[in-house]
Amino acid sequence: MIIGDVRGKGLPTVGMASAILGCFREAAYDEPDLARLARRLDVSTSRYTALLPGDQMEYFATAVLVEIPDDGSAVGIVNLGHPPPLLLSAGKVREVTPTAPSPPINMGALIGEDYRIDAFSFAAEDQLLLYTDGVTETRDHTGAFFPLVQHAGQWDADSPSRLLGQLHSDLVHYSHGRLDDDIAAIAVRAAAGTPSYRRGR
Repeated sequence: MIIGDVRGKGLPTVGMASAILGCFREAAYDEPDLARLARRLDVSTSRYTALLPGDQMEYFATAVLVEIPDDGSAVGIVNLGHPPPLLLSAGKVREVTPTAPSPPINMGALIGEDYRIDAFSFAAEDQLLLYTDGVTETRDHTGAFFPLVQHAGQWDADSPSRLLGQLHSDLVHYSHGRLDDDIAAIAVRAAAGTPSYRRGR
């Protein structure tokens, strides 16, 4: 899986997002691990941005790459400068922060291509929430940012669809209906057999 956020707006940004998704859909079948996949995304995107106007380094994207094996027992993740996913397990919530930073997409040539794969257990009934910074940058009437971890600890969601529903409801209530930024989220639940997936925007 991939979730990401491209810097900027306009047609170049849309094109870059499309280029990243196209590369991901092809390379995910070929590359042996997430680090190699991240490197290929960086190389492919740098070729695309070389054709865009202005400074090539102005174009970059943050992302999280996730791999869940068929048995669902463990999750591999590479965080490319993106907000950390949340793991909801046994009534507890924790941020899945990377043990070492990896560069955003199209920044590998500038700050190095050192991609770190982190792994953690993903037991039955656990849920993983991926999201863009539009979630945590939602503000209330005082200008305070949305406290995602605090709210997630109060949710009673036994499915990805309910989890995303509670997230959306809390964001609307917290902002008094003023959601000004783009928001995307994906929720994944480890079922007894195959993990179940649900995404939301």
